[in-house]
Amino acid sequence: MTTTRRRPLLLALAGGTAAVAGIGTAARTGLIGGGDDGPGGGRLQLSAGDMGVESLTLPLDDQVLVEGSPATGGPAARRGTGKLATTTYSMVGFTWTRGGVEPVLELSVRRGSTWEPWQRAPHAHESPDPAANADGATTGSDLVWVGPTDGVRVRVVGERPADLALVLLHPTPLPSDRETLDDSDDSEVLPLAAPAGRTVAKAAGTSVPRPGIRNRQAWGANENLRDKPPSYISTIQQVHVHHTVNSNSYSREEVPALIRGMYAYHTQSLGWSDLGYNFLVDRFGRIWMGRAGGAAKNVRGAHTLGFNHNSAGVSVIGNFDQVKPPSAVIAAIARVAAWKLDQYGRDPLGRVTITSEGSDKFRSGRSVTLPVIDGHRDTNDTSCPGSNLYAALPAIRQRTRKRIDNFRTREVAVAITAPFTAAGRVVFGKKISVRPGTWTPPEATPTYTWLRDGEPIGKARGSDYTIRRADVGSRISVRVEVAAPGAATASQTVSWPMPGRAGVDLTVRASGRKGRALVTVVAAAPGLPSGHPDGEVVVKVAGTTVTMTLRDGRAERLVRGLRPGTHHVRAVFQPTARAAKAVATDTVRVKPVD
Repeated sequence: MTTTRRRPLLLALAGGTAAVAGIGTAARTGLIGGGDDGPGGGRLQLSAGDMGVESLTLPLDDQVLVEGSPATGGPAARRGTGKLATTTYSMVGFTWTRGGVEPVLELSVRRGSTWEPWQRAPHAHESPDPAANADGATTGSDLVWVGPTDGVRVRVVGERPADLALVLLHPTPLPSDRETLDDSDDSEVLPLAAPAGRTVAKAAGTSVPRPGIRNRQAWGANENLRDKPPSYISTIQQVHVHHTVNSNSYSREEVPALIRGMYAYHTQSLGWSDLGYNFLVDRFGRIWMGRAGGAAKNVRGAHTLGFNHNSAGVSVIGNFDQVKPPSAVIAAIARVAAWKLDQYGRDPLGRVTITSEGSDKFRSGRSVTLPVIDGHRDTNDTSCPGSNLYAALPAIRQRTRKRIDNFRTREVAVAITAPFTAAGRVVFGKKISVRPGTWTPPEATPTYTWLRDGEPIGKARGSDYTIRRADVGSRISVRVEVAAPGAATASQTVSWPMPGRAGVDLTVRASGRKGRALVTVVAAAPGLPSGHPDGEVVVKVAGTTVTMTLRDGRAERLVRGLRPGTHHVRAVFQPTARAAKAVATDTVRVKPVD
């Protein structure tokens, strides 16, 4: 019998010292429920873990699951836990041993003081690695996103596996997550580096390029959780489309944490060697690498029981029984599918005959004719990828076919034929802009990403930009990308030669004396933290030149040996690394010497 490793049992009771053996009594009397069932007595506490993922595994044995209790809301054939208070969690899963009872599991979560209606936990039909398919290995449910909450109740309809366990997870964002995020659409990555101002020319009949894919480091994978190297398959005949049954309202910044939660569940709770999916797509249309082993290689996934041996799996983060997939999601799936299928000449609109390795829908050895791009439900007894995403598969197939055809039948590279150029001075409060170049094909459109010392500046995306206080002392540039549907994007970086500087408001005043003048210079610079610059000012009066050094933005000097009369006074602040050149003038009347 082959077994897979299980994550260690993590169980803590906050606010009390109750042992595991006392949980059943507490659940029946309401002492764990705290607020709904009784006066309190502690709550189930998740423990900190790898990658910012807090976790708790609770065995659902006869002490915790009570047969026919009022908490079950049903007949004696239904067992329930009662209302369990917890520290914050956001994902729920269940595990048990493969080969025995297939439980029917229902759960309900608490929102504030209200318990939500019961929902059924979907069984996971993804297959772990081949060695873990035997009876006695760990299996479980799909991981269900419920959002941050602090209460759960569970009931089991019919038979209960002897080692049934509840898994609660709470992935939280890490500081490093923000470093991987931007507002690009990941539409393309050039296959070769291009010189500034133009892209690599592509001849007709070339293959579909690799789309933009964020790697495992981008979502914070702890590679120590993998217990074996990746395995590979010889060809790609299909792309299977899934959904993760997760949140539909997550933010861009929450995506890495969501993937880490799935990774922790697959490896630590289900005992798989890695995350099951080859690729993930978020609701913003960004593509993320799932399984390790190389995005460009044919890594065997663990996404579709019985059909992993000749396919790639793409899972969209969300629940598409509830919502329709955004157009960005459809486009992202098509980019991955076109890239993978084109390498082997597969027709996205066609069908292919596959020999099943054994699933809950097709026995091992059976030949099955399936769409080249199919949904998870086509091969397994599941509702995945949700009714709305499944209904979008014809559009995904058409878009994939169009993308492949575009790259096979025509010139598919945008070219910048005359470069974009920089305009304006990089001075605090001033506007700088990009003068447009020219490009082919003419229907292509440019987009702009402004950079400070090579890093994107927030959401600065227009053709002009106003210099900010944070830009003082930094190099400013803009990345121009010119794109057309179905074509490789051309890019150019336009840079300003001088670093950002603060503008200087300079004034000069001169008062005449007998044969001399008292010259006072005052300089202000709102773009500097101090509000004024330090540096030198060169002053010319009637052919006499003196250099004055500013202290706290001010300098004063008596200029001697001047002939009588009215003279022009000119002061020039000498530019520094953080302050720009400035000029001021005045006049002075010098009296004759007695």
